[in-house]
Amino acid sequence: MPYRRPGWPLPNGHIVRSNMEAALCEHLSKARQPHVHRTASFDVPIGREQYALYVPSIVLTESRKDGREIVIEPVDSARPGGGVRRLQGFRRQYGDKYFVVVVARGGLRPHLPENAYNLLFPLEDFQPLDEFLSRLRSG
Repeated sequence: MPYRRPGWPLPNGHIVRSNMEAALCEHLSKARQPHVHRTASFDVPIGREQYALYVPSIVLTESRKDGREIVIEPVDSARPGGGVRRLQGFRRQYGDKYFVVVVARGGLRPHLPENAYNLLFPLEDFQPLDEFLSRLRSG
């Protein structure tokens, strides 16, 4: 069964699922950072003999980190169902192919397990994310 793409289109034609994803998309577009939304889906382990569908929100198309594709995931909850277990399972299963960047509100940082991401950036300030992307281009 194919994954249905819920959400709404932005002026650039990208379909987003949340305001956080919209803000990231607009920022990446202004920064001329080519990216796509939800181009692949993965069944990832979330518990003992339990799997869930994980669909990366944003994948950079022209930048890599240590040879891995870069996934940027906005996270707005550390509660069950908020996607953290899916990120943990995704990293566990595909960490050799994908570098996971999480963008979340600063207050959420202490509640996000470190094995859910490779890098964590604040939603309130995109400058650290910009610096990371700049290093990718120059390195």
